[in-house]
Amino acid sequence: MRLKQQIHTDYWEERANKVLSHFNYNFPDEIDMYDICWRYGIRIMPLDYPFLDQYVQLESIENLDAFSIPKEKGRRGIIFIREDLNSIEKKLLLAEEFCHIYSHHTSQLNLDKHGVAKIENQAKRMSAYLLMPSKFIETIYDAAVDEAVLITDIADYFLVTEEFAHYRMELIFNRRVDGFSFLKGNIGTIQWFE
Repeated sequence: MRLKQQIHTDYWEERANKVLSHFNYNFPDEIDMYDICWRYGIRIMPLDYPFLDQYVQLESIENLDAFSIPKEKGRRGIIFIREDLNSIEKKLLLAEEFCHIYSHHTSQLNLDKHGVAKIENQAKRMSAYLLMPSKFIETIYDAAVDEAVLITDIADYFLVTEEFAHYRMELIFNRRVDGFSFLKGNIGTIQWFE
């Protein structure tokens, strides 16, 4: 039983699918941002003083968990990320910073707040498609035939946070989705009252 969803893919999903087309992932836990970055020639370095000294002033990035510096040509660059983050946080931040380098050829440190907001939204959207591809979301619909699938299950399946899973579901359904369930021959979305 397949849940009907929009057939139309947006620009950022197409870009994410293009990246994923170079890999042969059979399950979402195989999506490895370190491998993707390496294959695209993107270096990952600790967000720490000795590594940053030649690139940026430490005071300008002291509150950041990660940031990227794209190279002028190609889809290459450097991602700086805090070492003390858990693996899920690192995965989400690496995906977003990868999307900045892949799609934007300018450093955010040089943009005004409106420019930063725009490219942050684009990178977050592309990273949601990159880490939670449609082909794997269909597995969730299939599982919902047997028992309800909640957002915690979805987040665990994709190795992302619940907040990130909510965001990805909102990209599909244009509303909050807390899970899926099968009833009277149909799969439907669940939304909890708050």
